[in-house]
Amino acid sequence: MSARVSSEWSYRGLQALVMDNEFLRVVVLPELGGKIWQLTAVRSGRDFLWHNPRLKAQVVPFGTTYDDVFLGGWDELFPNDVPEELAGEPYPDHGELWASTWDWTVERSPEEVRLILTLRAPISGCSIEKTLTLRSGESHLRVRSRITNEGHTALPFLWKQHVAVPVSERASIGLGARTMYVEDFGAPRAGSPGETYPWPHLVGSDGSSTDMSKTLPPDSHVSEFQYATELDGGWCSVTYEDGTGIGLSFDPGVFRSCWLFASYGGWRGHEVLILEPCTGYPVSVTEGLEAGTHQVLPAGGTVETALTVVVYDQIASVSGISPDGGVEGQSL
Repeated sequence: MSARVSSEWSYRGLQALVMDNEFLRVVVLPELGGKIWQLTAVRSGRDFLWHNPRLKAQVVPFGTTYDDVFLGGWDELFPNDVPEELAGEPYPDHGELWASTWDWTVERSPEEVRLILTLRAPISGCSIEKTLTLRSGESHLRVRSRITNEGHTALPFLWKQHVAVPVSERASIGLGARTMYVEDFGAPRAGSPGETYPWPHLVGSDGSSTDMSKTLPPDSHVSEFQYATELDGGWCSVTYEDGTGIGLSFDPGVFRSCWLFASYGGWRGHEVLILEPCTGYPVSVTEGLEAGTHQVLPAGGTVETALTVVVYDQIASVSGISPDGGVEGQSL
């Protein structure tokens, strides 16, 4: 089966762009911020992206509070997370990309298909281009993105992927991290706000060790938010007990941190883990700029990168994801 792309689909009245080959089916909703809505393994039919069971996919007004309309899937955040003023302009919750309608074009060749998504951001005026490439015979999707500041003012920013993964089944989190920071959020299973620890084991003051890479059942009522302040590799993954999983490979020179937001029944009762490769930390761009952990995109400047997302099976544990979609680790 060769790779294909089709625009002759809709989902709840929204334009749906579908890419598929013999291993992977990808559904993109350009009217919902260019959201990647589904990443489905063709052979098993398993979708590796989480969807909010309480909400229906629909266009939301620009500037809406993100959490109240959080549909799931894979969003992209720029230039901020929490609402804040940057370069003299107030930016809405989770930035200006996720509630905007993106333009798109399709390219085909004998071996691959490409979906090119573009947007002129409504507040910053930055131009964003994202190209999704699916090749025949590959179980991974290649994503190349570029952001150009076409304004006349330098823009402090963060740029973050926001990949919501279901954790209704027990799973393990893989992460190329050395040091993690516990944020002030929710009811974490261990640690306290502001605490750092070497991934994945958080050792308490009483000497007890907690493996933070293991997901929890919903009756734990845990919700926790943490991020890597030091990486030793650009990758993250979620592997379920049946050996299936999803992994991302990213450039740690661009995405210099990876955030983990998890609700194991604790935040609004949801069972979701969000993998968030990000250009910096913490949640406030202003605070990160002062600390030297966020960056500024100069007028006329460009930031670009490539990442790969892969779905896999027959894997017991993951120790790395390569840019070509290779999964390193222990097989079942």
